[in-house]
Amino acid sequence: MSWAERVAHLLETRTFRHASLVAFLFLLVAIGSVLLSAHQIDVLLHSHVRDMVLADVRTQEHRHHFADARELAMALAQDDSREREGSKSLVLSPSGGLLFGDAKVRTALQCTPPCDLQWRNVTVGDTSARLAQLFGVQVPLADGGVFFSGYDILPMRERLRVIPLVAGAGLFAVLLTSLAIGLYTSVQSMRRVDRIRSALRRYVTGERDAMVPCRRGGDEFDLLGQDINHVLDRVNRLMEEVKSVSSHLAHELRTPLTRMHNRLANLAEKVDDPMREDVLGALEEGERIQRMVRAVLRIGEVEAGRCEHAFEWFDARALLDDLAEYYAPLVSMSGMALHIEAEPGRALYGDRALLFQALSNLLENAIKYAPQGKSLQLLARRRGDGLALGVADHGPGIPAGLRGQAVERFRRLGATSGATSGRTSGGTQQSGSGLGLALVNAIARLHGAQLSLEENAPDGLLAVLLLDRRHWSDRTGFKDALKT
Repeated sequence: MSWAERVAHLLETRTFRHASLVAFLFLLVAIGSVLLSAHQIDVLLHSHVRDMVLADVRTQEHRHHFADARELAMALAQDDSREREGSKSLVLSPSGGLLFGDAKVRTALQCTPPCDLQWRNVTVGDTSARLAQLFGVQVPLADGGVFFSGYDILPMRERLRVIPLVAGAGLFAVLLTSLAIGLYTSVQSMRRVDRIRSALRRYVTGERDAMVPCRRGGDEFDLLGQDINHVLDRVNRLMEEVKSVSSHLAHELRTPLTRMHNRLANLAEKVDDPMREDVLGALEEGERIQRMVRAVLRIGEVEAGRCEHAFEWFDARALLDDLAEYYAPLVSMSGMALHIEAEPGRALYGDRALLFQALSNLLENAIKYAPQGKSLQLLARRRGDGLALGVADHGPGIPAGLRGQAVERFRRLGATSGATSGRTSGGTQQSGSGLGLALVNAIARLHGAQLSLEENAPDGLLAVLLLDRRHWSDRTGFKDALKT
């Protein structure tokens, strides 16, 4: 698995998705909290400035300066502490003339006496291009003039604005930390899951001593590993029992079947011609039963991983060449042509003898069902990250809806299906016992592969073993399992 694939797989894990969902919800809450706090700070700021302005208005009213605009302007001019930082005052005469204050503030207010009592929020610029945002109240005076008292809230707002920014930065740091923790947890979980899957894959391919590493008193993965190990141990014991029963049954059947075969053979030499045909028919049926017993036992051995197998790297083209040479006489007698499609040097990892047996079954089925004069093809094609190894013919094929049944034991779909019953087990004819493809399927699973029955355009059947390079990597430790 490449680095990009591992990252993509990691991001799809439930642990990381759960952490991402929590982080996303936390982010929404954080954004809402920052916006709400900014709004609340602005509300508090305006409330504070409102109290300051009202206090100033009450002070001036208490001094009885609201009766005359000129008197109020003179009093404000004599107050040295009046124009403190941020505070702005303005006095207009009844005719609209500026008695006290900044002309720019008057322009921004756009107030011509008489004016009503109201709160104002205006922006004023100065010669240094600095803006002032004044929030205050304009008060009508008794003589028709106007008094405005305001406060520049922009500096205070800029100082307070850092609070939600710092809070937002802190929440964002918490968000990144939670994602990092989720990613770390996902990595650890994936490693534990990979160890479990690797142990199970090794067990399926025949390593009966494969166990899931776990600690006693550990977390939920350790508990799961302990349960899996108990199951595998139980399966091993049951398989040993089945192996013992199968061996005993094979031994018990082999002797009486051999005796029956010998007696029928002796009887066939002694009886007359009318009865000889029946005896030879019984002899043939006995041989078919013996082949069937051997095939069933062979499938059981392969599926259980009890058969002798030696996995190694070997050349796929050499395997196909040996198979073509072995079946050349049979192909010639059937009036067919056999072609090989494989690149030289294309290597695969598996048991050569078992793969030879699987391809023999597929090839004999193709010879049996393909019409005379048609061509057969042995192929080893690269498909995705793996290798497709199999046989293609131009026979009647198998309907798509029946291909899943074709690999079942004793399943015979009829002569119109191009690879159904199978005829061989290790090169021996089975006469339609329905075990040929079952054995091929068992060999494929032993190699971590899949038997695929496909349409061979424009007609015929393509039966291939899809070998996966990830299975090879698990067994060999190579990063690049496909050798070219």
